[in-house]
Amino acid sequence: MPLEHILSAMQAQADREIEKITGAAETEAAQLLAEAEQQAQQIRARHRARIEPVLLTEAASLQNKAKLNTLRAAANAREQLLQDASAQSEARLAELRGSKEYERIFRLLAAEAVAALKGDPSKDSGQRLTVCIDPGDAELARCVLAELKVDAEIKTQTNPLGGLEVATPDERETAVNTFAARLERARTALRGPVAGILAGEATSPHSSPLPSQGRG
Repeated sequence: MPLEHILSAMQAQADREIEKITGAAETEAAQLLAEAEQQAQQIRARHRARIEPVLLTEAASLQNKAKLNTLRAAANAREQLLQDASAQSEARLAELRGSKEYERIFRLLAAEAVAALKGDPSKDSGQRLTVCIDPGDAELARCVLAELKVDAEIKTQTNPLGGLEVATPDERETAVNTFAARLERARTALRGPVAGILAGEATSPHSSPLPSQGRG
């Protein structure tokens, strides 16, 4: 056989071997890549399973903090509104002292307090009451009690906003009708409606009756 035929045959056989080796290498490489991708997916899945609960917990925590901040801001706004209203009311009541309007209101407060303890103040039940007022209201209290035909012992105690407290002789029952007490009752009654206003609800405060407090 001529030499060139022998060399040609050897070249063809070498080419077939190279092609076979190359095919096997490509197949192995593809398999390795597939296995690597599968492992990568498993690793990502493990990381996701570990990280997602943490992220969800952090998100829930942030939401709770936001809700708490909102509630705190609403509570602060409500309290500020009540404080502003109370301060304005106190200022207005301070301006009323010594005016004809204050005298009219004092008469109403006195009649209401006396009636809370003994019914109709114009009807003498024979029960002597104790009336506690600010020293500045002593003369006004005597005139009003005389008009109401109420037999009462007048005691004085500093009460800048005015009004009065009426008690039975044994002080077991007391009707507190001072401006300060009524202001505090109004402040308490307004908390709910103010909260409703801040929450976008239409509510209106309801007036509370004069409380008669028992002692002993």
